[in-house]
Amino acid sequence: MTHPYRLAKMTWQEMEERIEECATILVPIGSTEQHGPALPLDNDHFVATRFGEIVCENLWPELKVTLAPTLAFGHSPHHMDFKGTITLDEVNFAELLIDIAMSLAQHGFSNIIFINGHGGNGAAIRIALNKLHKISVAKVFSIDWWSTIKDEESELFSQPFFHACDMETSVSWALGQRVLEDKRVDEPGKFPYPEFVATGFSMKDHTDTGVVGNSTKATEEKGAVAVKLVVERIVAFVKSLNTN
Repeated sequence: MTHPYRLAKMTWQEMEERIEECATILVPIGSTEQHGPALPLDNDHFVATRFGEIVCENLWPELKVTLAPTLAFGHSPHHMDFKGTITLDEVNFAELLIDIAMSLAQHGFSNIIFINGHGGNGAAIRIALNKLHKISVAKVFSIDWWSTIKDEESELFSQPFFHACDMETSVSWALGQRVLEDKRVDEPGKFPYPEFVATGFSMKDHTDTGVVGNSTKATEEKGAVAVKLVVERIVAFVKSLNTN
């Protein structure tokens, strides 16, 4: 088996044996939405998947963590003015996450970790985690990959950190994403209200290109530094769940 950690490539008997070896599973979740002129629509679920793969590879064979199939759609109504975006209702998305986690828990997984690649999924994830805390026998967690390097982002990348920006483009590039280098743009975004004010919005309110940030400053080399840190910190967390 080329990727022995992939749930989808195992038979049910192989999966039964795997759970007995290690009852931790990673579930990549993302979105299918616009990422400006230089990044493809799959970027969020591509990045979440790649982080899941690399973490599993770094843990193997010390910990035989399983990788679930990626959830390629998320909550992205604010991107719907840009062609190609596909969005899920927030409540339906939360229920979908709950169903996935409950299925995995029923099979014996005791640690379920969502690897999230899309900031717009945050509210639905919180709804799901709170409900699962009450009803699931498993421990269920979520990790936004960018949050793992919050303490390093200003050293590595130019602000603002928002969408298809320096950080996101660099990290995606380092993970092997298709980047149209000559299509990268810098757009600071239009924000008419103070930061302490929240309101519903469309990305079209903030950007003409779909980018908020400085994607022309992105490099594969900066992304590689960030990827290494993200992986190290997720690996350390997974190990902490599997120490007696």
